Amino acid sequence: MKYRYIKKSDIISIFLLGKPHFGLKTEYSWDWSKEKIKQYLNKSFGFGIICTDKNSIIGFALVQNNYSSQKPNVAWITYVFVAKRYEHKNIGSNLLKLVFSKLKDIGKTDLITDIYVKNKSSLDFFQSNKFRVKEKWFILSRKL
Repeated sequence: MKYRYIKKSDIISIFLLGKPHFGLKTEYSWDWSKEKIKQYLNKSFGFGIICTDKNSIIGFALVQNNYSSQKPNVAWITYVFVAKRYEHKNIGSNLLKLVFSKLKDIGKTDLITDIYVKNKSSLDFFQSNKFRVKEKWFILSRKL
């Protein structure tokens, strides 16, 4: 398995790999699109790292360099995904290690993420990689 930064030619493969999980028909969807992934090619916006096996993308991490202008030392990991048949082989943890290294190189001190409360596997994954729940918040909505 090999790890590297994403390239423009990876966008469709990343999109298709993540679509069943982040796509429009799942509770974890938000704004998964090829256009969204393309933003991570812009170094001022963020970066992406992929894992390949025999030239096929089997996992990825997408990171925004800046969480907010009020917290310039904080980055936000927006997506981490590993194909089902490659889970529990440390690919996600290895992706995170590469993310941590890159963020330290560009002067970041903290990395945050958000997950749905029902997404226990993601919570377990991040906690096993030394993330801690900092606060809980609610998304509220109302039909008009």
